[in-house]
Amino acid sequence: MSIQEPHELSEDPNAGFATPFMDLAAAGLLVAIALWFIVESLRLPVPGDVITAPGLLPFLTAASLLIMALMLGADALARRRAARGGAAIADGLQLPPDFWRTMGLGAILTVYVAALHMLPAVADFQVGGLRFVIGAFEVSSLIALTAILRIFWQEPLAACVSVTAGWVAFLSVVFRMVFHVPLP
Repeated sequence: MSIQEPHELSEDPNAGFATPFMDLAAAGLLVAIALWFIVESLRLPVPGDVITAPGLLPFLTAASLLIMALMLGADALARRRAARGGAAIADGLQLPPDFWRTMGLGAILTVYVAALHMLPAVADFQVGGLRFVIGAFEVSSLIALTAILRIFWQEPLAACVSVTAGWVAFLSVVFRMVFHVPLP
């Protein structure tokens, strides 16, 4: 049997390590969350014995998270100080290539959900005896889905608008007129 160099397991075998800075940031966030859960679990009342306390399982879970976060932070600090292949490990925030597109998607979805709750009904009209309502769902969905298609599909804006308008109109008609489900 040949001795193979150990490697890290991840969802993407080519991903490698995150930068030490990213690992330290993640460790800091996990430590904060773990400490918060530890404090909150200790604040729960203990009606009987400590073994049956309702905060015992959250405490143990948070304590194990705290230990793992501290280990992640220690490993990141050790990798930061170490040299790999003769060169120091990059300490900057090296973002994945699609990071900004993904963050844009998150921002679009956040604004979309907020708009669904804040926008009032825009128009109410009849065509051929059928009552149509253009409300927050149609307006918000048209804008948000067009933006998402434009960012990820990268077709011309007219194609993104037409595909989105078709799907939004279809879904609106089906939910409002067939299923009689009020949309926001």
